[in-house]
Amino acid sequence: MSYSHYNTYAYSDRVLALTKELVQQPSISGTTQENQMADLICTILMRNPYFNAHPSSIKRIPLKQDPLNRCAVVAMLEKKPSTKQATILLSHYDVVGVDDFGLYKEEAFQPEALKKQLEEEQEGYLDESARADLDSNDYLFGRGSMDMKAGLAMQLSIMEDIARDEESTENICLVAVPDEEKLSLGMFAAVEELAKLQESGWQFSACICSEPNFSAYPNDFNKYIYTGSTGKLLPFIYCLGRETHVGQPLEGINASVMAAQLAVEMEWSDAFSDQLNGESSPSPTCLRIRDLKETYDVQTPNESYLFYNVLTLHSSPELVMEKVKRACQQASEAIYERLVKHRLAFGTDALAAAVPQPKVYTIAELYQRGIKKFGTSFKQSYETILHDSIRDNETFTEQTLSIARHLSTYFLDQAPFYLLLLQPPYYPHVKLNEKEDQALLALTNDLQKIGTESFQESIVLKTFFPGLSDVSYLRSQGETKVETTLDTFMPLYQQNYHIPMEAIQQLNIPTINVGPFGKDAHKRTERLQLSYSTKVAPVLLRYATQQLANKL
Repeated sequence: MSYSHYNTYAYSDRVLALTKELVQQPSISGTTQENQMADLICTILMRNPYFNAHPSSIKRIPLKQDPLNRCAVVAMLEKKPSTKQATILLSHYDVVGVDDFGLYKEEAFQPEALKKQLEEEQEGYLDESARADLDSNDYLFGRGSMDMKAGLAMQLSIMEDIARDEESTENICLVAVPDEEKLSLGMFAAVEELAKLQESGWQFSACICSEPNFSAYPNDFNKYIYTGSTGKLLPFIYCLGRETHVGQPLEGINASVMAAQLAVEMEWSDAFSDQLNGESSPSPTCLRIRDLKETYDVQTPNESYLFYNVLTLHSSPELVMEKVKRACQQASEAIYERLVKHRLAFGTDALAAAVPQPKVYTIAELYQRGIKKFGTSFKQSYETILHDSIRDNETFTEQTLSIARHLSTYFLDQAPFYLLLLQPPYYPHVKLNEKEDQALLALTNDLQKIGTESFQESIVLKTFFPGLSDVSYLRSQGETKVETTLDTFMPLYQQNYHIPMEAIQQLNIPTINVGPFGKDAHKRTERLQLSYSTKVAPVLLRYATQQLANKL
């Protein structure tokens, strides 16, 4: 079968205009700007003839207990409702902040004004690659241009095509969510709405997300179609040291050293790198490390903490935490070995064992130790710690730290020790199943051939989207055991962090990612390649929705 007869997208100007319109509405994650963005999306949808005639098909789904009153937008375009089969088009409309734009912060959401400023600047704001792209006139610069307003623009444009196509039998459910760049609370709201639609009789054969293509290496101009998404965990390690006077550093164990040694064990560690289908997850990296000493004095820091970003392709949360525990044990051994070595250097063998080697506890192990030590009254003490930590602190990091600190006060006699926890959020890794999703995998092969034969684009099929994606919450992959691990390590789980596991298991929707191409997401030089993103990618997206309506 030939795939060489496809032409570039007839409405590329519309995709570009929509992209600019969406970019020009600031929507920084975690702000009320996301509300204005939802308004704009609904306004654009109402320009679609279908939604103009069926305004009630556009729904705003409020995020639960959200102080900003944000909402997800779910819009159902029904061209053949009798089939009760629909394809989901998923996007997020929030963006990261713009402080990195520096002098051009005011123009970050104004692509034309930003282009003019960048053309005139002479101070090296752009690197050589970005300057070449600016001069090519094939790139649109601005926050959100790549991640991911262009993907949403593509989806809105082909929805208009479908609405105007009298022969179309495509039922499309647009899901546009806020908060993807933070905690995916928008997706949680959308998932529960999709579950309600499913209960009413709708079936979702597949979801197409339009996150942007990410280059796999410098000067990589391949375009990618992803059939899964990377998972993520945030192991949180609290370090309780044994304080001492700075004039006698060998009489204690500095909590800062405990954190630093653990960072050495975990940073870039191959032990955490997942490999699957020829792909590898990035090694873990530290997102925060600090001690908790608030004032200057000559006592060594007694408390510190760090938390790590760990990305997964196949490792379960349980396995990841086993690896973290092993890293803590290795750090403990390294610290103690050095301590003994330095103390022996002073010729005092008897003092070598004066300070114990740091222990390693999970929060569940410390809890059980508390029950054994204090009896059942400790259960109430722990619940009070949870309640007060959540009430008195704003962020998940602050709450998790508060729980660790207050819990540890019951076990000062055990110091020094590492305490292992998990901090929200949690993203499951997901991928297509080679047996159950054969038709969808075959569709990605067709899309690859269209790109190659009709547009001479090198399109590569890849299993895992390298950034995080909300598609993680559309498919169930053994969540029963996952929930047990989250219950064990994440004290905030089911307290003030709720993943709609039941709805996810009910939906179990396979996903692929067909999106635009750009460079430097989350950087001041974020930019969208226009030739592919407005002329080729929409063709692939429309082909996919047609095939899903006809075959799956």
